[in-house]
Amino acid sequence: MQTTLLGLAIAFILALVAALVGPYFVDWNQFRPQFEAEASKIIGAPVRVAGNLDARLLPAPSLRLKIVTVGGANDVGKVRAANLDVEFSLSSLMRGEVRANELTINGLSLDLGLDPKGRIDWSPSSGTFNLASLAIDRLNLTGRVALHDAASRSTLELNDIAFSGDVRSLAGAIRGDGNFMFDGNRYPFRISSGQSADGSGTRLHFNIDPGQRPVSADLDGILTFEARAPRFEGTVTLAGTPGQRGGSDMPPWRIAAKVKSDYSAARLDQVEVSYGAEDRALKLAGNGDLRFGTSPLLRASLAARQLDGDRFAAKDSGKDSGNGNVEPVRVLPAMRAVLSGLPQSPIPAQVELTSEQVMLGGRPLQDISAELQSDAKSWTVRRLEFRAPGSTRVSMSGASAQAGVANSFKTALNIESSDPDTLMTWLQGRGDIAYRSQKPLRLRGDVTVSPSGFSIDAMKAEIEGGALEGRIAVAHREATSGSKVEAQLKAERLDLDATAAFIRSLAGPQAEWPDEAQLSLDVGRAISSGQELRPLLAKIAYSPKSIVLERVKIGQPDNVTLDGSGNFDRANSTGKLAVDATAASLGRLTAVVQPFAPALAARLGVLRADGGPVRAKLALDLGKGKAADRVSARATLDLDTRQLKGNTVISATPTVAAIRALDLDALRRSDATAEAKFSASEGNALLALLGLDHAVAAGAGATQFEGTASGAWGAPLRLKARLWGAGLDADAEGTAEPWTKDAPARANRASASVSAAPTSVRCSI
Repeated sequence: MQTTLLGLAIAFILALVAALVGPYFVDWNQFRPQFEAEASKIIGAPVRVAGNLDARLLPAPSLRLKIVTVGGANDVGKVRAANLDVEFSLSSLMRGEVRANELTINGLSLDLGLDPKGRIDWSPSSGTFNLASLAIDRLNLTGRVALHDAASRSTLELNDIAFSGDVRSLAGAIRGDGNFMFDGNRYPFRISSGQSADGSGTRLHFNIDPGQRPVSADLDGILTFEARAPRFEGTVTLAGTPGQRGGSDMPPWRIAAKVKSDYSAARLDQVEVSYGAEDRALKLAGNGDLRFGTSPLLRASLAARQLDGDRFAAKDSGKDSGNGNVEPVRVLPAMRAVLSGLPQSPIPAQVELTSEQVMLGGRPLQDISAELQSDAKSWTVRRLEFRAPGSTRVSMSGASAQAGVANSFKTALNIESSDPDTLMTWLQGRGDIAYRSQKPLRLRGDVTVSPSGFSIDAMKAEIEGGALEGRIAVAHREATSGSKVEAQLKAERLDLDATAAFIRSLAGPQAEWPDEAQLSLDVGRAISSGQELRPLLAKIAYSPKSIVLERVKIGQPDNVTLDGSGNFDRANSTGKLAVDATAASLGRLTAVVQPFAPALAARLGVLRADGGPVRAKLALDLGKGKAADRVSARATLDLDTRQLKGNTVISATPTVAAIRALDLDALRRSDATAEAKFSASEGNALLALLGLDHAVAAGAGATQFEGTASGAWGAPLRLKARLWGAGLDADAEGTAEPWTKDAPARANRASASVSAAPTSVRCSI
């Protein structure tokens, strides 16, 4: 008996040793044809093994294959694997069950095809094995999956897939997580599935977490197949959280909808869209549809009864007016930010947006409607219309992102306002405005908006009843640069004061004037301070470093002409200015001077208005002073008429800082010296100009005058003057205060120290 038991033990040990060691001495590749034939029968599709084949019985039955292909050579749907390693459960096999402790597939390449009718191009399994009975405790996959759609002639491919999970049944009970590469970005994902409650389909829950891109997706519903054509019914949620990745300041967004889809189209119901942080998001709802095939298209219609633009934009812009309302003048930059932050659609899309009211700047925009279009690369606002304060109708079309320019877009803009006052008050977000008008305002042009500002090209406008065309560009003040305005304008008639105030209103509530400007004007008939200037040609530029008067030309030869140019270096406080003026008569020159210097015009008005042509020349020269902190300034004014000839020279040494900053108060406090020399063919004309015609009478003949005045603006002036000829010979020396109310010379500050100051000197003649 003992001998028998010992023999059985030895036999069992030998069997175990043979099971453990034997497979190492077996060349399993010689059984490749038999293995491929049996595997093809079990699976129901051709199986080919091009690499090594190996098997083990203990400690657990295992099988290792290299370079495995399932499917025919011409099949669109086929599976390839570089390595397949499976370990079976010995106890399950002994019970007649098929369970794998672990299945590892590396280098998987799965190609699935959809025929023109949306059916999966994979023959139904005719194998002898029930795949639904296979369970896998641990499944590890690496590789790629591609879906080839015959209807759209396109391929969707997921690369570098890494997946770990378990399979309770190949019929659809799968659970696990992993990640994949798509379009150059890696996306983590989680998946779980199981049979639906009625057993007619598979409940699928697929979730994509934010990875390299701050985008997540959640798909939950029932997947069924009718004649091998997939159908899905459930919910889908897409979300973007830019702030969680890389510190982006783009607002978060979320899109949720109920989906009912087949191979050709999908119906989207109960669509909910949220754009912005939850506590201040813009929320819309609606429905849509999605068309697949050669010309895929997403269409949606979204609406909201009321949206709060102030609440949405205030925190991001940081430019509120102190009451929580955003300055509406920034509506274009806000639109740029919205467009740049919209999630890109993978297929062409058309979206309609409507809202009864949008609060912006504390006032409602009404009847808002918009059409957005995407070409799968960028968004375009095909149409945007709304009613703004001031009985204003605003429309935009063709707003799209600019190629090669980050966060910028271009749109065609059209504005018609019956009450520009109310419109500008609302745009500025304040009550005191520089631009006031009771005439309708019309403006249209191509607007380009970027983070730094905006421009209006091909602009055509009606301002104060005048037609204007050209280009305007505005750059907002930033931490590293100042504000800037560029304008090239052409008009037959133009109110310069109203236009300047309008451009400053467009620039936003900043300083009264921008830090830098370039202006080009070509106006047939210009109005400034009530004075008509025609024509007007001007090219002027100023910046913190320089002031350039490239050319200024006003008037016609038979009336009054003004021609000038100049260039000033503000950094070195040097420069020159030359202005020549001619007039058909002194009366016409006086009419031009009247709005700017009424006292000087009053002095010139005492002379004969029809006394013949008049010529005047002004020259200003700034150079380095003797002291390092001083500038040598010299201004010369020459006047030539039939009645009167002469010149005035004013010299001063203001500080360099005052010149650089254009500090008018500091310039007025600087001491200056004026020297004047005049001669008149008739003495009474010169006396009238000096304001002495009521005190002194001159005889016939020529008269001459020489005088000097020195001092600071607003302070007593030191005077010395001489008048002779036509029976006169007078000298005067002393001090005068032409700035006081009782001084006859007070009326005109520009001429007080030159031509009118002697009238305040008390002397005996």
